This record gives sequence, C-alpha cells and structure tokens, in this order.
Amino acid sequence: MSFRFQPILNLRKHHEDQCRMRFKEEQTKLWRIDEELARLKEIKKQREAETEQLSIGVLILEHLLSGSRYLAYLRRKQEETTAQRVRQVEEVERARTILVQARQETKVMERLKEKMAQAETEERLRQEQKILDEIAITQIYRN
Repeated sequence: MSFRFQPILNLRKHHEDQCRMRFKEEQTKLWRIDEELARLKEIKKQREAETEQLSIGVLILEHLLSGSRYLAYLRRKQEETTAQRVRQVEEVERARTILVQARQETKVMERLKEKMAQAETEERLRQEQKILDEIAITQIYRN
C-alpha cells in the first residue's frame, strides 16, 4: 500500500516534533526562572536576617546602608524576575497551543492514512472474494 500523502504526513510529524521541542525549551526556561526566584527569595531572607543581626548592639552605619542597598537590589531583581516569569508563562502557553494544533493536524493525516488503508484492504478482499466466486461457479459448471 502506498499512501500518496505520506510526504505531507512526514512534514506534519516533523513540525509536531519541532513544536514539542520548542515547548520543552520554553518549559525549561520557566523552570529556570522559578529556580532563580526561589534562590533570590532565599538570599533575601538570609540578608534580612543578617541585617537584623547587625542592627543589634553597636550600629555601624556603613553595614546597615550596604545591607539596605543590597536588599533593595534583591527586591528589584525579584520584581524583574517575576515579570519575566509572567512573560515566560505566556510563551509556554503559546508553545503549548501550537503543539496541540500541530498534533491535531498530524492525527488528521494519520486517520486519513488508516481510512485509506482500510478501504484498500476491503477492496482487495472484495476482489479476492470475486475471484473465489468465479472459481466456484466454474467448478459447478465443470461438474
């Protein structure tokens, strides 16, 4: 059996594979951003504890200012990373939508291939049955 749309099916499968890879890449980027956010949160928590320790007893203004500036930097970095995460979530959803669409297109072609194969098998069985019927009729007239 030869499926005449096999090149199209191959292209759609290739496109689906590319979409799947892009989706995985976008998902990996999102996981990295989440890890970065968790790391920033942990560093911020540690710095706040250190700054709190420095504020007890003799106060050294330079240490407090330095800690305060670093905490402000961490907050800005956290806000930027959170905004980046929102954008990345949108990218993951876009990639997912494209992947679902590509998968549906591939399934359509696969179903068409199956239907054509089934129709060809049924036609071949009809031809075989026709030949067997002719043989049987010939046998009846011979005897």
